Amino acid sequence: MRKAALIHAVLIFFFSFHFFTEISFSLDLSPEEKIWLEGISPLRFSEVDWQPLSYTSDYPVYKGLIADYLDIISSSTGIRMEFILSETWQEVLDKFQNREIDLIPALALEDDVKTDVLFTDSYISFPLVIVTRSDREFIAYTHELKGEKVGVGKGYTSHNFMKNNYPAIELVTTANVPEGLHLLRRGKIDAFVGHLAVVMYAMRKYGPDLRIAGKTEYVFEHRMGLPPEHAHTVAIFNKVFKEISPEEHNRIYNKWIRIKMDRTDNSLAWKVLAATSFLIFIIICWNRKLSTEKKQFQQLLCDLNRLKTELEEKNHALNRLAVTDQLTGLYNRLKLDQSFQYEVDRSEKYGHSFGIILMDIDYFKEINDTYGHQTGDRILVILSDLILANTRKTDIIGRWGGEEFLIICPEIDEAGIKMLAEKLQGVIASFVFPEIQRTTASFGVTLYRKNDDIPSLMKRADEALYTAKKSGRNKAILN
Repeated sequence: MRKAALIHAVLIFFFSFHFFTEISFSLDLSPEEKIWLEGISPLRFSEVDWQPLSYTSDYPVYKGLIADYLDIISSSTGIRMEFILSETWQEVLDKFQNREIDLIPALALEDDVKTDVLFTDSYISFPLVIVTRSDREFIAYTHELKGEKVGVGKGYTSHNFMKNNYPAIELVTTANVPEGLHLLRRGKIDAFVGHLAVVMYAMRKYGPDLRIAGKTEYVFEHRMGLPPEHAHTVAIFNKVFKEISPEEHNRIYNKWIRIKMDRTDNSLAWKVLAATSFLIFIIICWNRKLSTEKKQFQQLLCDLNRLKTELEEKNHALNRLAVTDQLTGLYNRLKLDQSFQYEVDRSEKYGHSFGIILMDIDYFKEINDTYGHQTGDRILVILSDLILANTRKTDIIGRWGGEEFLIICPEIDEAGIKMLAEKLQGVIASFVFPEIQRTTASFGVTLYRKNDDIPSLMKRADEALYTAKKSGRNKAILN
């Protein structure tokens, strides 16, 4: 009696332990999940009479431990649930396979659903236990049942577990737990393996001369199952489960798990229940700890991604500064040298044609001397914009130095590059500049020839530019 009272006190402690947290169902949903919820249809689900987890006798009313978790999901997401009655577990599986229902509220990963299914996280757990007649010795290990007849619910998780792990045990399938206990009492089977909560509830009515003689190593982790197209629904359900507080789990557990038994014959059951309660307590605490750490980790990832983006933007800005002329915004000498060498190498290797235009503003020193360097700088900026607006997208334009500009023209022939230089000459000569009104530019033009390098190309362009200057300026000369 003292031992039973102690175990009872332990149970009360675990089931009445309150956490100083408020029950909250404010879900952190993604934009896609919010849109999904707005358009989701009522979820059709089915279960068998599996008391105290599932009561179907008052159909269409559905109640029980599982029903309370479905109610929490509905109240926190707005998803409507539609209960469809099934007489057997196989009927539930058939309806899911035929898409007559969308949801199975209590599944294990090992269940043979025979169709594609997405599982949620586990929301509550119970062990599978071994029931025998009251005169049977304690069973320490499941394999001690080797050679005996053991009852299991047909298609149940216990059935799949025993079939896959203990082939030497002769299994007798039953339609449900009460039928299995009835066969056990009549001596038709030697033991029955089933879900702790369901077995102990059924023993109140069908098993006064039965006892729980041991437990298997298997723990039934209750999950919900949905079709593959409900990936968003599964993610939302998992978020709901993570938000359920230990206090709320305990409330549901205490509401439905009401087991009265003989303390002498079923002392093992109390121990199993105490161990289960402790396991549930640990799982709930651990899940909440993981949920908190996950949120902290997600916030850390957001901060890191933000810093990464800022760093990339600053690196991009630095890279651009490294190759950009600060006054005009065109490429600088460094970038021009790189692009120049690339075009030389490409033409030498593949035979592509390209040319260069070296442009110099006429009488630019006089502009600076007469109007000042600020005006001269403004003229350089305006000229840069004019060049950009009147060249091809493939042309590479930069400030070569002072009032000189270099235009590298890939994939161009003699007629094309001469036409481009003369176009720029005409645009600049006809443009009305602020303060100075008019100015002109001279152009030295040349095309790549076999075995050319940067110095040889620049020498010919310089010579052509010199000729343009000497022959009166405001000209484009091809060398």
